[in-house]
Amino acid sequence: MKARSPKTSVMPEPGSAPVPEPVTATVLFADICGSSRLFEEYGDWQARQIESQVLDTLMAKTGEFDGMVIKTIGDEIMSRFPDAERAVTAACEMHRALRDDLSLLDFNIAVKIGLQHGPLLVEPDDLFGDAVNVAARMVSLARADQIITTLDTIRCLPDELQQMTRSLGLSRVRGRQREEEIVEIMWQEPGTVTQLIGPGPQKERQQLLSTRLILTHRGTRFELRDDSPPFTIGRGDRNILVVDEDQVSRNHADVYFRQGKFILVDGSTNGTYLRLDNGARFFVQREEFVLHEQGEISLGEAVRDGDPGLIRFQCLLN
Repeated sequence: MKARSPKTSVMPEPGSAPVPEPVTATVLFADICGSSRLFEEYGDWQARQIESQVLDTLMAKTGEFDGMVIKTIGDEIMSRFPDAERAVTAACEMHRALRDDLSLLDFNIAVKIGLQHGPLLVEPDDLFGDAVNVAARMVSLARADQIITTLDTIRCLPDELQQMTRSLGLSRVRGRQREEEIVEIMWQEPGTVTQLIGPGPQKERQQLLSTRLILTHRGTRFELRDDSPPFTIGRGDRNILVVDEDQVSRNHADVYFRQGKFILVDGSTNGTYLRLDNGARFFVQREEFVLHEQGEISLGEAVRDGDPGLIRFQCLLN
């Protein structure tokens, strides 16, 4: 019997760069929202302490679910997880830990998270490959308090986590020829959101439609219909709804009716905070938000229970 030749491997020469290791794993980016605001409001030293505390929480949750922090990039961390289930669970726990940290309550801290499962090239202090590029795109699409990924990653999850999702529609991702279905993982209210599979996305789109919007502020009621002109909100006295508070911009936000939906468009310095009656929270800054169901709007600061300055909204179909 002919002897087999021994297997050989190519070893890097001393001093040369290590050969990247190909693996299949989940990449997660977590980014602190509005960190520049912290430095403006609290100064360099305190803002850095707050930022470090948040990053420590993100890194602790990464390790708790068998992840590895690859590097920090300013106010963002990049991590690698063995599978999508542990990455998604860690992402949910990151949000919950920051929400429940009373020492951060006054600072209106929020993070946004993007992740993707797929092939990677691993180096000691970096990751490369398609999954990294897609995860980076996901975090750029995410808003405060969101977890964003693609349908490909959702398909790697167990059923109970797949049910905690909602479709955000299709989007172009750099490096990919086809459009990707973008999906949000709903960590606030597990089990109560629209399912992704089957009729869920169509049902959810139907729930966003409305023909009448009721806004109430300090006892004054405004009713908007599909033919109403843009409704302007801000500190300036030319707005329809004038809110004379220091944190409110002169022209803070507008509400338009477009394609069967009422759209809030923020143009402010400090952003707009929303809390739906189901507990879901959103932060909008120089971007659009589809008003749906009912809830509360706070201009320039987080929604606080009992705040008389909140704007109450209710979307109706008749």
